Amino acid sequence: EFRRVLFRSLIMVLVPTSVAFAKTAVTPVILVHGLGGNDLYTDVGTENQAAMAAYGLDIKGMLTDKNLAPEALKLLGNTQEVNYDVLFKALGSYFKASGLNCDENGNAPAGQGIVNYWTTPLSEHPEYYQDKTNAEGAIARQLVETQGAENVYAFNYDWRLDVVENAKNLRKMIVAVKKNTGAKKVSLVGCSLGGAILSAYMDAYKSQKDVARYVFVNPAMNGVDVARMYRYDVKLNKKSVLTYLKHMANNYDGGSQATLFNAIAALGDVRIGYAVDNLNEVAESRALLKRMYLDAVKPWIGNIPAYWECIAYDDFDKCTEEMIKIGFLDKDSGLYKKICNYHKVQGRFNHNIKYVKRNGAEVAILANYGTLGIPVTSKAKNHTDVLVDTKYASAGATVAKYGKTLKKKGKYVSPDKVIDASTCVLPNNTWFTSGILHLQYHYGTEATQFIANLACGKVKLNLKAVKKKYGYTQFLKGDSNQNLSNVTA
Repeated sequence: EFRRVLFRSLIMVLVPTSVAFAKTAVTPVILVHGLGGNDLYTDVGTENQAAMAAYGLDIKGMLTDKNLAPEALKLLGNTQEVNYDVLFKALGSYFKASGLNCDENGNAPAGQGIVNYWTTPLSEHPEYYQDKTNAEGAIARQLVETQGAENVYAFNYDWRLDVVENAKNLRKMIVAVKKNTGAKKVSLVGCSLGGAILSAYMDAYKSQKDVARYVFVNPAMNGVDVARMYRYDVKLNKKSVLTYLKHMANNYDGGSQATLFNAIAALGDVRIGYAVDNLNEVAESRALLKRMYLDAVKPWIGNIPAYWECIAYDDFDKCTEEMIKIGFLDKDSGLYKKICNYHKVQGRFNHNIKYVKRNGAEVAILANYGTLGIPVTSKAKNHTDVLVDTKYASAGATVAKYGKTLKKKGKYVSPDKVIDASTCVLPNNTWFTSGILHLQYHYGTEATQFIANLACGKVKLNLKAVKKKYGYTQFLKGDSNQNLSNVTA
């Protein structure tokens, strides 16, 4: 009888202990998507709940709008004068009706939000990754294949809102995941704007030391130069526009959007040239730009914190100053307080990422290059991944202008002489890939598996360890099937 009681007692002690051990054997991985990476809804929780148009855009609707379409078509010629008052007000009316914009304090309008905030693993939400072949869905699927669906989570959020506010919600999720799994730490994968949320998380919670790995994928934590438009840096060049359209047609979304971009390119050099000339008429006139900002841009995205928080650190003061002058931005608003707060977070990024690495966290930053910037500012010849400038995504790389090379040598200089990674905040933990556009990672490819391997603890996150295990150097190139090879001279 004594032995039977003793045996039962041991079982009662050992079973919970073994379960707890099983729970913590694998570090949970949380994927944080980027801007636009999650559907937004109106009338959440009611019978009228409905998904909003992506980014507030409905191209078909815009092309058939009786006020907007006629003036937009005039941009493609040189025989009729464009009535910019009508054009900008029509755009503003259309955008306002989409309901995408936030209120003056940067908050979502009542009844709007997301419907898929989960603290449970993707094993309970297979619709998030099953059959997904591109972008964050493909990365999630690759993580699931590598780590197991029961160990992978998705942090879904209203991507319009303040990055710091979303970092607080990420904190709540991490606490819940740790409690539910018994894990002491999690690993975070931040894609695009998700990289900014990781930055804000580090800033507020780095002392918790509960993140094993920070993996930044094409991150926007340091901003983008296209946001210089807020400082009246607006400039178009026909050659850059045509080159950009070609990049997008061939590569964006794996080529699935080629029809749209080829249709634009099919307008021909002459019509596109007319459009560039007409839009440069706007760019060269402060009065027209002011009307564009106030009548067209502000009703669309003017109060969305996340867009403001994509302004590069060094451009922030000038951008906000110019927009305050014209009444686009209210200095007394809650929105202004939020974006100023994140601006300070940006300024502490280098300190924060060094702190977490020094205190045991592994860090990887993945930046892409090889594509012109969006051709609407003076910085269009920066190397980008088609959206985020390589110098910002990499946290400090020195990058040649598109089509040019650097006159530098050294172990951190790319063989094609485009990048000097020695100026990165973490040169030994930063990788660069050409040939793959912003977040256009496809499931089952070497490029996407590389992300999964870094996130799931398959290798130490430094140049030497990665090269030893996979043969990959710091500078990589993706072919049309996203097979990776090392960049050569």
